[in-house]
Amino acid sequence: MKVTQKNIRVFHITIDDEALFLEYFRKNSPLLREFFLLIEGTITKNIAFVLEQSGVCYKDINQCSIRFGGIKKESSVLDETSQKSPQNEEKSIASTLVQKLKLFDRPIRSGEEIIESVPIVIFGRVNSGAKVFSEESISIYGIIDGLVQCDGEYIVLNGISPRGHLIFNGEIVDRDTLKQNVLQKIVMRDNVIEIKEIV
Repeated sequence: MKVTQKNIRVFHITIDDEALFLEYFRKNSPLLREFFLLIEGTITKNIAFVLEQSGVCYKDINQCSIRFGGIKKESSVLDETSQKSPQNEEKSIASTLVQKLKLFDRPIRSGEEIIESVPIVIFGRVNSGAKVFSEESISIYGIIDGLVQCDGEYIVLNGISPRGHLIFNGEIVDRDTLKQNVLQKIVMRDNVIEIKEIV
């Protein structure tokens, strides 16, 4: 027997209306198949059929004994500040002044998977089949053909193809709201995604 621990990315979906969910799932199914779906609400026969036919992994939250909770970045900051001594505070200030960054001066190849906890800058295309994930901000100066997931303060991008997928702080960004070959910055204010052109 072999047991290995895996970290998985989860989408928590609350279903209020069957038709709205099915429309949303059909539109985003290529992206959602890459994630485990934790579903809250009524899973009707139609919804269960569509999910099973798509091959997506999902679970009804009401049938889980595990307590699920959101990970808040603020809580880790509070924990750190509550345990600081004067010497630790000096070290902490020095370490925050050193900004780490991962730079890719090339395209991201199909099948390549980049997972980072520091900001990412990519001077190239994210090809179809490539996956890029960062807990911090991402800047991409080529077209997105693959999957990009950013949990940071912002994402800067130059465009996304019809095959590309973008998730920003847990929200799927509708590619129809993005312009092609125009540098744009995406931020989230009060849980609402804002897209602004960079002039």
